[in-house]
Amino acid sequence: MTIHPADDPTVPETSVGPFSSPGAGPTPWEATEWALRRIQKFQLCTVRRDGRPHVTPLLAIWALDAMWFTTGETEQKARNLSANPYCALTTGTATLTGTDYVIEGTASLVTDQDTREAVATAFEQAYGWQLTREDGTWHQLGNAVRTGNAQLYRVQPDKAFAFSTGSESSQTRYRWS
Repeated sequence: MTIHPADDPTVPETSVGPFSSPGAGPTPWEATEWALRRIQKFQLCTVRRDGRPHVTPLLAIWALDAMWFTTGETEQKARNLSANPYCALTTGTATLTGTDYVIEGTASLVTDQDTREAVATAFEQAYGWQLTREDGTWHQLGNAVRTGNAQLYRVQPDKAFAFSTGSESSQTRYRWS
């Protein structure tokens, strides 16, 4: 089963993968988008210049129809992305039931001040006191994004997956045109 978006490029085409339970339906994009807006910890996979993978946990958010994350300019992920912008962000449960998510796409460094401001605010709304209070683990990250002291990356999704397991399993694939 494939569901085609209604002439909206921000809504992906949705289909059920071959490893789903018989009769399983796709996870609606709206449900996956809702989850991505609320999940706080992701793993980013980039590729080193020699082809080896590099995976690291980080804060990321879904906002403005894309995934966003920050890093320092000398960190391995920034060096990897300067050579190869393709990456994947993953997140999900630590149990055998629930839903795991994968977003594959192209990362681009964002320097536009209006975008940096909007995304910094989105990070602060998503992570709350962890970014805004002095005792927060990532206190002042929003300001670092605004001033350019943290590199901001936008991941334009090409495809994504929602892997739901439980009494019925569903492998949903999302593709953007």
